[in-house]
Amino acid sequence: MSQTIEEFTADLASAAPTPGGGSTAALVGALSSALGEMVGHIRQEKLDESRLTELIAEMTVSRTKMLSLIQEDENAFETFTVALKMPKETEEQKTKRAAEMLHGLIVAAQPPLKIAQTATKILHQLEEMKKYSSKSLLSDIGSGTALAEAALKASVLNVYENTRMMKDKDQAASLNKTTDDVLEEGLKISASLYPAMQKAARGEKA
Repeated sequence: MSQTIEEFTADLASAAPTPGGGSTAALVGALSSALGEMVGHIRQEKLDESRLTELIAEMTVSRTKMLSLIQEDENAFETFTVALKMPKETEEQKTKRAAEMLHGLIVAAQPPLKIAQTATKILHQLEEMKKYSSKSLLSDIGSGTALAEAALKASVLNVYENTRMMKDKDQAASLNKTTDDVLEEGLKISASLYPAMQKAARGEKA
């Protein structure tokens, strides 16, 4: 959290295992929410709407959540890597390692799933924020939508990568189903919201 953008992207570009796709998705999600908040704060100067104030506060919570998930994702990945390095010489060691690896994969899948869920929440919030936006700010709603969709798509890939390696296929299927539902919900919003904002930015009837 204390890194500069330059430092974070340099770490991301390195061969180090973290930060990776999950942390990056969370950062992009935080930026998407911030754009929605910006629209809300600008419109507050002209609109006396209690719901607008509430919506801004809800988006602030989403942004803060995304930022916390950057570190949570890195910590969760470490849980899996510790299990991966466990000895596997004896049958007892193999059994213990397999159990810890499953646990590590389940733990590692949680932050990207939370990122996906939060990204979908942000898409809902952006859709509502559109009602309070001026014409000149609809492009920012569209930009936030594009970023939230990117965060959603990127984060679910990280869930699937973890479930793919799980020996417990029932556990994997359950996590995949939850993830699939979140992805479908979020993409349904962006599939209608982004094209409308694109038309608005071009001066066309949305």
